[in-house]
Amino acid sequence: MEKSITLNLPYDLEAREWEKVSLVYKQMDGWIEGCELPYWFGTEKDECYIYASVEPSGLLICGNVRDDRIWLGWITKLRAKLTLALGKEIYDAEI
Repeated sequence: MEKSITLNLPYDLEAREWEKVSLVYKQMDGWIEGCELPYWFGTEKDECYIYASVEPSGLLICGNVRDDRIWLGWITKLRAKLTLALGKEIYDAEI
């Protein structure tokens, strides 16, 4: 079952901030180089995948991960790394 979370990362960040986000993406477990969207572990054609999409409401992270603990741990690590890189707290925008 696909899971998703929207993070409070606005779509209109400055270019240097997007560069920081991109570096964080590449540091995350499962990063796949060369895809149109940022993907980790696989693409939507695969059984296990996570991807990111920039939306007006924030940074949408979607994925199909078998174990909820892996999903939660991965999202927690992403939020922490983005918070450090950008110097502002990144959290679930829907809370």
